[in-house]
Formats: sequence, structure tokens, C-alpha cells
Amino acid sequence: MGLSLGIAESERKYAIGAKSLMVFSFLVYALTWVGLPLAVNTTLNRDAIQIVYWGLEWQPGFFKHPPLISWMTETAVTAFGSSDAVIYGLSVAVMLGSFAFVHLLARRYLDSMGAALAVVTLPVLGYYSYIVPHFNHNIILNLPWCAAIWFAYLAIEERRNWAWPLLGLALGLGILSKYTILILPLLLLIHVVMTPQHRWVLISPRAWAAVALCLLVSGPHVYWVVTHGLGPLRYLSSGAGITEETFIERNLINPASALLTMAGMCASLMIAMVGGLGLPKLQRKSLCSRDRFLLLVSLGPAVVVTILSAATGGGLRVEWASSFFLPLPLLLLHLFYPAPTPWRVNRLLAWTSGLTVAMAATYVLIFTGIIADMDEGKWSRFPAKPLAAAAAEGWGQVCATPVPVIIADAWLGGTASFRLHERPRVYSEADPKMAPWLSDDDIRRTGALVLWDQAGDGRYRDIDHQDSPRPGEPLDWFPGIPALEARFGPITVLPDVTLDYPGPVRQEPVRLGRAVIPPSARCR
Repeated sequence: MGLSLGIAESERKYAIGAKSLMVFSFLVYALTWVGLPLAVNTTLNRDAIQIVYWGLEWQPGFFKHPPLISWMTETAVTAFGSSDAVIYGLSVAVMLGSFAFVHLLARRYLDSMGAALAVVTLPVLGYYSYIVPHFNHNIILNLPWCAAIWFAYLAIEERRNWAWPLLGLALGLGILSKYTILILPLLLLIHVVMTPQHRWVLISPRAWAAVALCLLVSGPHVYWVVTHGLGPLRYLSSGAGITEETFIERNLINPASALLTMAGMCASLMIAMVGGLGLPKLQRKSLCSRDRFLLLVSLGPAVVVTILSAATGGGLRVEWASSFFLPLPLLLLHLFYPAPTPWRVNRLLAWTSGLTVAMAATYVLIFTGIIADMDEGKWSRFPAKPLAAAAAEGWGQVCATPVPVIIADAWLGGTASFRLHERPRVYSEADPKMAPWLSDDDIRRTGALVLWDQAGDGRYRDIDHQDSPRPGEPLDWFPGIPALEARFGPITVLPDVTLDYPGPVRQEPVRLGRAVIPPSARCR
């Protein structure tokens, strides 16, 4: 009898209150996704490495991406020091800020416990767990994406006039993060046009002021893109993989593959929902304007990119959709499930906890290189500190001064720069288009350290080169010492250094080539 009463009592009580759940989940999330990569990785992710050395330059744009993330990393490193923990912490802070905006929106649709569940279930998706330590433009977009949805809801659905400038600001910052944000204004326009009571927005001075503010914030970057050969747009087109395949492969298989990819990434959320709350069932026979708003911002982005893929034949990289599904748990809880009983909430939390642990275990298996097929170990377990030591020792043989510039591919140059105390600038592949902040004249004046992989097999080329090499094109950037001497003058070639990967990664050692371009003035 006592056991039965105890079970019945537990079914009437939440295992944890809504506020405590939010605080606890945020704390665990931060500790997990800062602590785990620090324990597993020997260096930052390949995208983050490049983003960090871009930040040294404070440019309005870069040949691949908009600049906001590099401004943020440089600000964080200046404030807190150059360490992996700072970058991981910044990525987690962006995600927690995104979750906070999701929670604000969820409180408009659900009770306090339901709104908490709409947030704490998000880390069961790979997009918001094991991808988070890879701080890149897909991660940074999450914050202006969620902020724009929240302010759009307030401005359109609740007619809060003060929300319009904040919406414009969020969209402008979104453009400075990643151009994917442009999907949101399209969806908002569709919502306004298709909803008669919202068509006032089309002629609202405040709405157009928001558009003006967005353009004001993003304008310097847009100007930079136009005056630099549309570099980020060209890179985006290259990444989409628009090729000369057949119509069926391009325009039918590609969009189907995009849908399956996004569905696969969301499968873990559905497992948690079904395991905790049962099968979903539509709870409303008709949808009001705010329901359609939620439906549009939750599923609309996936529909838009699928249509674009079908129309253009372009593919979709799995990480490009990382912002799309942040409102998805809210959508499911609001439209497809009744208010859950404490027993079902507790069961959902149990499923969420289990899947969150599974995501952490997946991260360890992939980024220690145990799952070798993923090939992530060559980045995550790279011998970064020995590389920096070899770089400093090599320059020191010629000049007893800090290294001013490194000429290398993005990976070797960026990793060495981040590990060296002086954080030298990086002249990526000695290409002024990739690093327009430097020139050959600058290199001849200051001198530079040249680093390259003697294997010449392009092991690290895919940071900047998404396409396979053309026939006759070399796999690696390094043109040889004579070609560099023709540009920069006499070069001192140094002995090679072998860099061994730490276990358990099974990677061939790096045979590091080194050379020094002496500065025009004496450096000793």
C-alpha cells in the first residue's frame, strides 16, 4: 500500500520545478560543452581556427563569410586571453542566449513547465550539442535568428512598436553572421501577406524603419562584398555543389537528400518526444495567426531550402540547417501534444537526459578518432603545441623577435598563430584574395615564416577549397621555394620537423616544412 501511494504521489509531482530545470540544464549544458572539448581536443575546430586569425584584422568581410563572428572572437580573446576555453565558452554563450529567446517565445504559447521543456529538449539534437564546440558561422547565426523570431512575434502578433527597431537590428546582425538569415524576412513577408489582419505591416513606417536599420547595420559589409568580387557568394555557390549532374540528380535527388538529412538530424528529438509523451497528434482543428506564425518559422526554412535545391540543383550541407529547428520542440508541444502530466514530463526528462548523454558519448567517439570513418580526429587531435614550438624555433634561427607573419594554409598557419603568444598575422596561401589585408610588399618589409606539409597531399585543403582539384591542379598550395623567392626574395630554408599525432587518433605524422623570409631591415 505504501509503495502504491508513493508511486501515485510521484506521478502527481514534477521531478524538478520549471525554474530549477532551466537553471540546472543551462549549467550542465555549459559545463558539458566547454569541459568535454577541452578534455578531448588538442586544438580548436578547423573553422574556428580560421575565424580567430581573421579577427586580428577587423575587416568588414572575408572571402568566405561575413565578419561578425571574427569580431566577437577577437573581442573575447582580447578580454579573456588566447585559449581554447574562451572560444568554447563563447560558443556556449551564443547557444544559451539563443535558448533564452526560444524560452521567451515559448512562454507566449505554453505554461512555465512546457516552456522549459521547449528549451531543455533542444540539446538532444546534434545541431545543439556535439556541433556546438565547432564555433563557426552556423553557430553564431542561431542568436540573431532566435532574436529576430522573438522580436517579429512581438512586432507583428502583439503590435509592440518598440520591437520593430530590435527586429531590424537582429536581422542586420544576422546578415553579418550568415546570409541564411535572409530566409526569415521572406517567411515574415509571406505571413503578413497571407494574414489579412497583418497587412498593415506593408505600409507601416515602423516596419520600413526596421528595414532601413537592417540595411544600415549590414551596409558596410554589403559594400565590401560588391567591391571584392562577391567572394562570399561565390564560396556559397561552391559549397552548394551546383554541378553538371543530370536533372534527376540535381533537381530531384538533391532536394530529397536535403529533406532526409534534416529529418535525420531531428530524429533524436522525435525519439525523446515519443518516448516521453507518446505519439504526436494535432490538437487543433483550426490555426490562428500566432499558430501559423509558429508553424512558418519552425518548418518554413526547411521548406524554402528544399524548394531552392529543387530549383537550382544545389545541395545542402547538414550544418547549414542548424538554425532552422530551434523552435521545433515548441511547435510540437504546442500543436501536437496536450499539456503533459507530471508523470509524462518526468519521463520526457529521463529520455532527454539519456539522449544528451548519448550525444556527449558520440562527440567523444568521433573527435578522439575512435570512429575513424568520420576523419575528424585529424583536426581535433592535431599536435598544435609542437607545431607552435617548431614555428617559434624556426623563426628564432633567423630573427630574435616575435614572428610577424605566417605564410601557410589556413590550418597550419591559423593553428600556429593561435598557439604563439604574439599571435602573428596569417597570409593564407600567400594569396592576396584570401588575405587582402597583406601584400607581397608587406612580407618583404616585415619578413615571414613559411610552413607547409611536405606530403603535399592536400590533407588540410578542404578548409578553403570545397571543390576537388581540376585536372593538373596541385593538391596542396605550396608552390615551392623558387616560386616564393621570385616573389619575396632570398629565403632561408630550415630543417623539416616531424609532428606526431597523440593517441588514440590513427593519423600519419606531419612532416612540416619550414622556411624564413628575412625582413628587409636587420632583425637582430
